[in-house]
Amino acid sequence: MLKDVLKGAGRDALTYFPVRFLPALTSVITVPVFTHFIDPTDYGFFYLVSAATSLTTTLATGWISPSVIRYYWACEKDGRQDSFTATTLWLALASVGGAALVLALGVLAASSRLDPGLTRLVPAALAAFLASSLVTVLQQVQRAANRAKPYARIANTVTAVVTVVSVSLVWKFGFGAIGILLGTLTGNALVLPVVIARVRGEGSIAPRHVERGLATEYASYGLPIMLANVSSWALVLSDRYILGALRNAAEVGLYAVTYGLGEKIMQLVVTPLILTMGPVMIQTFEKQGQELAQQVQTQFTRYYLMVTLPLLFGMHAVAQEFMAVFTGEDYQSAYPVLGIVAAGVLCYGLTQIAGTGVALHKKSQIIMTNTMMAAAFQITANLLLVPRFGYKAAAWNTLASYVLLLTVTWWRSRPYMSWDLPWVDIVRIGAAAAVMWGVLTLAFRDATGSVWMLLGQVGVGAAVYGVLIFAVGAIRADEREAVGGFIRRALKR
Repeated sequence: MLKDVLKGAGRDALTYFPVRFLPALTSVITVPVFTHFIDPTDYGFFYLVSAATSLTTTLATGWISPSVIRYYWACEKDGRQDSFTATTLWLALASVGGAALVLALGVLAASSRLDPGLTRLVPAALAAFLASSLVTVLQQVQRAANRAKPYARIANTVTAVVTVVSVSLVWKFGFGAIGILLGTLTGNALVLPVVIARVRGEGSIAPRHVERGLATEYASYGLPIMLANVSSWALVLSDRYILGALRNAAEVGLYAVTYGLGEKIMQLVVTPLILTMGPVMIQTFEKQGQELAQQVQTQFTRYYLMVTLPLLFGMHAVAQEFMAVFTGEDYQSAYPVLGIVAAGVLCYGLTQIAGTGVALHKKSQIIMTNTMMAAAFQITANLLLVPRFGYKAAAWNTLASYVLLLTVTWWRSRPYMSWDLPWVDIVRIGAAAAVMWGVLTLAFRDATGSVWMLLGQVGVGAAVYGVLIFAVGAIRADEREAVGGFIRRALKR
């Protein structure tokens, strides 16, 4: 039964992979364009306004999205699909619309005290917020139902449209940072009717099917997670405001561009696994019980580290060359941030795995307090260290905060579900990744920043790690057979 669950999860993870691969791939196009045609100050304003809309999105939808994931299978088991879909849709519309209104009024009241470079971005940011928030929360219905293919098609369509429109507006028409926001609006507005239709396919969306009791359950489970997500926002984005207030907007631009690159590359492999894990773990827990769910958690840990550790070591090895290839000259000095951010994203993904027990047992208050603790630590550290050391201190503080979050999440989840770590496999995987890093560092120590040199580094690193991961026995016999079968089928097609 465990193998069947993992096979299904593997198929879903492969389907979700393009959802992260396309944003990472399009960064190859967008980052060079944006960093050449948008100056660091304008980029800094863009990231500040984006951080504000991100916080508003968290407040508006951060309590609905996790509830959709948690209650889909419970409602399906009880025959309450009409109540589920109608309650989800109308709660999302009311919450997002109300949040947009509050944000607009707040900006209007404070407009005289805001920099004009910032306020000119606000109307486009609000419109993009409305469209993208609705798409994001309603997409969770497909994710909860393990319908990976329609989820991926919609997400990939949004990415493609946003990329084409944003690059055109910034490069060809000289819109600056506002062109990115208009691209985001266009991509999400285009697919919104399709997303609503997909929700309608799961059940009725008529207002009469909105169930007050289910809405109360959403709030009871989701509001603590929303507060945890606000703390996560502080972990990820509050440092931009501290940098802007205590340093300058240009430093915000340097830090945010490099942070975004590191985050996207790591999420290329982190997100497909995390998107798959949540619904699979909940479905397994609800239908087969905790013992099997715990075994699935252990296997997810193996697979997660098997793909993230080599990426982390590789990014440390090629960070300077990577930034030289993919960013403008003004941004390249921030290359040390790349590897630090990658380590933080890896820890955040492990936190999602470690906290499975409290999520399955609906102990969302624990998730909330854990994240609030880590956010408070990070903000305090930034206020103390950023004025003197700048954006590099912000990067290290973020990593330290994620390590703290991972530690307390693991500790407080133990009473609900023990996290059985596969230590032998972890040592083998770590050794293979470390040797790969050593090979890259020695073989390319005199490398200069060029596309071909970077491709050579990636190719050598992948080959070395691929050989070592089999040689040290981190891939088990049945997994080697499955990988061989997959390669044979792919070649046959």
